Amino acid sequence: MDIEEPHFDAEPALRTILETPGSLDGIDQLIQATRAAKFVLEDDIVKGVDESHRPKEPVSVTSGVVSEFHQLLVEIGDITALSRETESAISQLTKDISHLDNAKRNLSQTMAFFQNLEQLTESYFQCRALLESNNFKDMIPSYNVMSGLVAYLQQYKSVQEVGDIVAKVTRLQSQTLSEVKKIYQDLLNTHSIAKKGVDESTLREGACALLETNSGAKTDLIDWVVNKLLYEVSEIFQVDDEAGSLENLSRRYVYFKKVLNGFNSEFAQSFPKDWDLPIKLTAKFYSITRKDLSILLQRELKDNPSIDTFMGALQTTLEFEKYIDVKFSNRLNAEAGFERISKSFEPYLVLWIQHQDSLMNSKILSYMAENKITQSSDSLVLPSSADLFRRYRSLLSQTLDLIQSGSGRDQMLRELATFFNNWLTTYLEKILRPLLIAPNVKIENKEEAMTYTLLLLNTADYCTTTIRQLEEKLIEYLSDNKSLDEPFEKVQAQYGSIISSAMDVLLNSLIAPDIAFAWREFDNTDWRNVQVEDYSRYTFTLKELFRNEQSIMRKIIPRFNRELYSWSFMGKVIELTCDGFMGCIVRLLKPRPPFANLNNPRSLQISQVISIGEQLQLDTECLRQALASWADDLADLINGNAASSKRIKKHIEKSFEQLVTFLKLLTVPLDDPETYQDNYAAITENNENVISWCFVLALKGLPWELARWKALYAAFRRADNGAEKSLLPVLLRCESTVLQFQYDLTSANEPAWQKFIRGDLDLKPVTSKKPTSASNGRSLSPTPRLVSSKLNGNIKNLMSGTGFFHRG
Repeated sequence: MDIEEPHFDAEPALRTILETPGSLDGIDQLIQATRAAKFVLEDDIVKGVDESHRPKEPVSVTSGVVSEFHQLLVEIGDITALSRETESAISQLTKDISHLDNAKRNLSQTMAFFQNLEQLTESYFQCRALLESNNFKDMIPSYNVMSGLVAYLQQYKSVQEVGDIVAKVTRLQSQTLSEVKKIYQDLLNTHSIAKKGVDESTLREGACALLETNSGAKTDLIDWVVNKLLYEVSEIFQVDDEAGSLENLSRRYVYFKKVLNGFNSEFAQSFPKDWDLPIKLTAKFYSITRKDLSILLQRELKDNPSIDTFMGALQTTLEFEKYIDVKFSNRLNAEAGFERISKSFEPYLVLWIQHQDSLMNSKILSYMAENKITQSSDSLVLPSSADLFRRYRSLLSQTLDLIQSGSGRDQMLRELATFFNNWLTTYLEKILRPLLIAPNVKIENKEEAMTYTLLLLNTADYCTTTIRQLEEKLIEYLSDNKSLDEPFEKVQAQYGSIISSAMDVLLNSLIAPDIAFAWREFDNTDWRNVQVEDYSRYTFTLKELFRNEQSIMRKIIPRFNRELYSWSFMGKVIELTCDGFMGCIVRLLKPRPPFANLNNPRSLQISQVISIGEQLQLDTECLRQALASWADDLADLINGNAASSKRIKKHIEKSFEQLVTFLKLLTVPLDDPETYQDNYAAITENNENVISWCFVLALKGLPWELARWKALYAAFRRADNGAEKSLLPVLLRCESTVLQFQYDLTSANEPAWQKFIRGDLDLKPVTSKKPTSASNGRSLSPTPRLVSSKLNGNIKNLMSGTGFFHRG
């Protein structure tokens, strides 16, 4: 490759030069030769650059080119001169045309001016002639033309003659309006216009039509008519006279009705309907009366307020406003700047609420006196509750009508919320609570007790639902932070509590005593010598109770106002039955103190407990079938949905599954610790709760032999794999008994047992003193009482979405 090429690669050349090691000896000569070649190249480059910057020889211009250039300049000059001459010629030609256009435009304007002036003059004389005879109908076309043209001539009124004509037209317009006003004045004063030679249609279709061309004149006439009609009202009912007092407010309204009716009967035909004079007349009366009322209320209620006077004036005003709203189909509200008379009462509405207290007190007294149960109605909701909320709805509607949106309404709504809250509490205490049967009262007539308790529960539920709707409706009309400071929270809780108490009465005072008879049969059974052959006697008693169509239980469930309560009650009956059954079993098998004492033998042997467990498993299946059949029958009775029926059946299955699991533990032999532990772990799903393990052994009748307990515990510990350590679910039904068992077990006096219990078992004494059956769990009685708080906590979940407080 040539070294002068732009992409010369030096590597092959270097390889050739330095091909052998001996070539390194001549490296110095190579460098010198290379440097010399470099200098030669640099000199050549410098010479080339100098030559490129050297100025070139000028190009010679021929004489022919110069001649052509001069010729071109001459031609351009000729064209410029010609364009100027052409422009001048065109200007001369169009000059005369422009003068002609101006003359034509001036002539057209002059002709139009004289034509308009002619029409104006003709219209003027026609209007003047017609005005003399008050012929307003025929005057309308000429008057409209005259009024339109006089506006056109305003631009020429600097010309004296034109100014005189405009002035005459203006005077004629004033005379026309003055004549119209005089005629209406005669009409209002004498109730007759016959002397003027006009009739109602002439005024309505003629005179009033003339005023449409002058909005100011029309407004002046309307204001004059309204003030003229209300003059006597203002004069008679002055605030400083007796006639204008609050006591005579009704007379003022009656007088205005007379004025309004008089206008409609005598004068309305003389005015166009679209002027809406009755509405304007009423709006003006509202304005006058509202101002007078503000003065009267401040003067008469400031120092010694009279609720009776205030309420009389307010009620009269509300009735009058309602009359006007009906008469004008609420069109008065669309009037510009309109405000209701009742707005004057806003600063004093606290007196109105105070007056409602006395009315509500009378209502409560009447509710107390009326019969709680009527033969004509099957509804188990007190009629007084619906009447109470109808009253509340009426008060809310009146408040919204009295006060427009703003801070005043918000304050009033909060006052109203407090008022509602107080009387809801009073209704609860005076009407509902006396219906609640005390827990320990002996019930002679279960039918009557059931009816009144359901009446209480259903009414309280209705009130709770409607209270929530009331609160939502109040909040809806608030304009500020959408908060009522939760005034209904406490009363909601009170109604929820009484619902829980009523449910408690139904279960524990009406249902539980019937079930308790079966538990007494359970206690009277000879369990020591039980033979596993057939169901126990007590199961037949329970089965018959659930099957009996005349039982209180069956009568209660379909009489709840809402299906949700029926299902809830059925669930409580299931729990009541299962808890009672579990309580009977534990009471039969539990050891008696002192514990860990060989001198205190067990009342039942292990083999006997196994037989009892087998019999109880058989009985459990009978009870499960009885409850399942009972649930199916009641589902049909209350027309319940399939999902709810499915849930209640699932509840039954789960409850009895726990009981069967527990009974299986009772039937497992204790001969071999390892075998027992394997069975225990399999049945309890590896539950490793120590107190549950101890309690089951105690129920199984295991003697207080420490060696056997230690052997069984050793197998229990070896199976420890970090599984569930909480109490067995079935033992939650008798949690108080388990706590009592732990207390007695940890109180053992024998040292070896103490070491085993507190060391190996790691059981600590319960912190409280010997627990009672009511502490931290279900009752030990055969018919455990329903814990009211459990239902009360779910009351909010039982509320209906049915609306009550909806305006309109």
